[in-house]
Amino acid sequence: MTFTLRDDLRGGLNGWVEAGLFVFAISALTVVYAIAQHQGAHIVVFILFAMGFAAAAMLIITGPGERALQVAFARQSLAFGFSTVMLEAFYFLLLGFLSPAETSLALRLSVPVSLVLGWLFYARSMSRRLWLGNAIIVAAVVPVLWNVAPHQRTAAIVLALICSLIVSVKTFASEFHPANRAARSIHDKLRVTGLVVASTTLIGATAIFPLVFLSELGVYQPTALIPPLAAFWHTPTLVTAILLGAPVFVAMTYLTFSSVVKIGTESFLATSAFTPFSVLAIEALAAAFGLLDVTAFDTGLIPFIAIGIVGVLVVVHARHRRVT
Repeated sequence: MTFTLRDDLRGGLNGWVEAGLFVFAISALTVVYAIAQHQGAHIVVFILFAMGFAAAAMLIITGPGERALQVAFARQSLAFGFSTVMLEAFYFLLLGFLSPAETSLALRLSVPVSLVLGWLFYARSMSRRLWLGNAIIVAAVVPVLWNVAPHQRTAAIVLALICSLIVSVKTFASEFHPANRAARSIHDKLRVTGLVVASTTLIGATAIFPLVFLSELGVYQPTALIPPLAAFWHTPTLVTAILLGAPVFVAMTYLTFSSVVKIGTESFLATSAFTPFSVLAIEALAAAFGLLDVTAFDTGLIPFIAIGIVGVLVVVHARHRRVT
């Protein structure tokens, strides 16, 4: 009796390779955020610019193709776009209670959340091994959330669950996007990804610009979520978004859309458990080139990260094993 990993839809281990590359892409994005902020960029403006330039680059390469508007404004595209915008807002709120490293670990709850959603809404099976993996992941996250001050603990737990739910919905939208599932070539996959990112950029701009103008009128004060209008004319933001942000966004979103239809949302999210370690590696590289001042990593989190990785390995093994 042997157990082998299987790629349910297409192509050997290609989906797993793409998921692994996604981990490095999302880690690189975390470091790029830090570099952009070091350059004086407002992070919301940077994200809008990076997404917009990424979408433009992909569509310049592929062209919009037929039925472009239908793809860009499909229900799954809108779900992906709204989830992306909402995630940025709730993630920012969660950072008010947890450090970035703790927040990254807390979002590993997206794995059990996605498994439960797949079981409830997509008729995916749940075995005892999957429930065991879920329990291990939760056990890794609970001490971090429990360490929050008692009067803030409930808010932190709720925000962590909301963020995990949004991540799951966003990834399921990628997996079940009809145009994404129909795409058979890199060219077609890149075109669909570009259209969805363009739609996401439009949704983000529609959400933020009214707040920006209200801020200019004195109704709101600029915040970490509401940039001043002048932030859109900040040259270092534009340059960093074009040279660093856009390429990373292209890689990250393409790898998401390509991998998730092959290995499934739950397994794709499980690979993100390795993100904290890849972030450390990329941070060290950026620091070596003088691009970033790296703050000390909380080594006390390493045991909990390791426990979380054990949990996701149990989940991945349970979802993709077969008896031969």
